[in-house]
Amino acid sequence: TEPGNRSPNQGATRTVTGSRRQPVRVIIVIGTRPEAIKMFPVILAMRESEWLFPYVVVTGQHRDMVAPVLEMAGIEPDADLAVARPGQDLNDVVANVVKGFDELLTELRGGPERRARPRLFAAATNLGNPYPALTLVHGDTTSAMAGGLASVGARLPVAHVESGLRTGDILSPFPEELNRQVLARLAALHFAPTTANVANLVAERIDPARVCKTGNTGLDALRLAAEFKVAWKDERLAAVLASDDPLLVVTAHRRENLGPGIRGIAEAVETISRARPDVNVGWPMHPNPAVREQIMPILADRPNVLLSEPMDYAHFAHVLSRATLAITDSGGIQEEAPSVGTPVLVARDTSEIPEGVAAGTLRIVGTDPTHVAEQALELLSDNMQYQAMQDATNPFGDGFAAQCIVTALEHVVFGDLAVDTAPGFSRQAVLEFAGYSDVEIAETQRRVLATVPQAKRGSHESVAPTAVRSCWCSANAEELGLKASTGLVDAYNDAA
Repeated sequence: TEPGNRSPNQGATRTVTGSRRQPVRVIIVIGTRPEAIKMFPVILAMRESEWLFPYVVVTGQHRDMVAPVLEMAGIEPDADLAVARPGQDLNDVVANVVKGFDELLTELRGGPERRARPRLFAAATNLGNPYPALTLVHGDTTSAMAGGLASVGARLPVAHVESGLRTGDILSPFPEELNRQVLARLAALHFAPTTANVANLVAERIDPARVCKTGNTGLDALRLAAEFKVAWKDERLAAVLASDDPLLVVTAHRRENLGPGIRGIAEAVETISRARPDVNVGWPMHPNPAVREQIMPILADRPNVLLSEPMDYAHFAHVLSRATLAITDSGGIQEEAPSVGTPVLVARDTSEIPEGVAAGTLRIVGTDPTHVAEQALELLSDNMQYQAMQDATNPFGDGFAAQCIVTALEHVVFGDLAVDTAPGFSRQAVLEFAGYSDVEIAETQRRVLATVPQAKRGSHESVAPTAVRSCWCSANAEELGLKASTGLVDAYNDAA
């Protein structure tokens, strides 16, 4: 998903558009296509909140790839930092996002001011205040990390969606793994997709009282996008999707695979296409020329290989749902494909999603062309092995993570006023990490209650009850070690 110069935007300036007035703004940072895909369900869920509403900030890191996703979901950004410049490197992206974000916050607050104290409750106690309550970032991109850094610098609490993924090597993948670890130090509240992600955070001495297990919003996105009606301009692809022939979907773009890695995947696909002419291969190619120059010479003439431009997310959701098997280096597809019964071969040497490997939905195969082809052909011919992967339980949730995240944020800002059940994390611990003292927490809560005394409680109580239960029930709290005296809490205490 890096670097940040996919969409040159010479001479662009940051623009801010109006937003509807609601009790509390939450800034949602989006810089790349994966962020747009995994955050649009959160934005849509937050629009339904009685307490919060999303203020969407696009950084412009991957403008051309972000815009179609947001348009698909009916989302118009509220602010555009326009950071993309021709020839920039990752350090340029960081500097431009931090500077642009800081200028945006200055504009929202009406001018510069001292930043000695945090401002989370300003909007909650002054309804319609344009200044946001907190910042919500996603995943491992440079836009997310820089947005989190700028927010902490402005004393805005940061909540991190998809927290806790780890490979343990900051150079693999780079810079994603580094960004994840930096964000773990910045965030006041961590939304971890799985129990394994929670354990990763606790092992790094993140207080489990500031962690909430939610499931992965990528499943929400796939669920929603698969419901959108789409038209197919490529008649050949439409015919493949309508047929009963096996379909292999391939994607590859990771920085560590540029060059020999992607060439190895392409050579494996050529072997598969020759060995199984009945199998159709669909490969939406990343726009990076360094990716395409490894693919086209090998596969352009293969009759059962369909090389295409990148698909918009709704179309790709339909393709992935129809696929027999996927070969990918994408973290998102590793999580999403098993939810529609599509086994995944991971074309990388490591994965930040080991729970998928343990569950049997993923198999790491690397990029050696012989090994990748052998593994794919084995699954395509051995029904017992294939069925075992297809039937494995996806560990990434039930497709309602976005609702859980919004409910959690309502509780952070409004406390018990916004929810009726005990949360699976400690609001006190989150606010203390964000810089509030016990006295300030009590006083600001008193002001919130005085400001909205007639407000409706539990605005999401009747929406997606399964998601609310999975996020808030006492069993989940015990699983995270928040009530038990063993497990993760012991690991945290030992680390401390």
